[in-house]
Amino acid sequence: MKRHIRLPNGRPCGLPVYCASWRAVKLLPPDARVAGWDHFRESPEAILRDLLFGLHDRINRHDPRYGVGRKWSDDYQVEISRAARALNTPRLAIHWLPPGLRERFQERLR
Repeated sequence: MKRHIRLPNGRPCGLPVYCASWRAVKLLPPDARVAGWDHFRESPEAILRDLLFGLHDRINRHDPRYGVGRKWSDDYQVEISRAARALNTPRLAIHWLPPGLRERFQERLR
């Protein structure tokens, strides 16, 4: 599967071309003008700013699986918090643990 990155100007490109373009734009002198990025010639600084914005946008997008599953429910988080408090208290008899922790801390269960 070939991965494509959509540039801020709307054009798709492959990952090797994307990385090479970063290097090429960084090597340009500050007073140079680049054609083909937008309607008019752009400075390398403006192009790098657009590329950096796109990079941060891709980093900050959430994974589609974010928030999905049993461990994201409030009840699970409360149960784990209570279990942690009980397990970290010395000499406390523990009567109940969440199913995921029962096997691991079986010797502490009463």
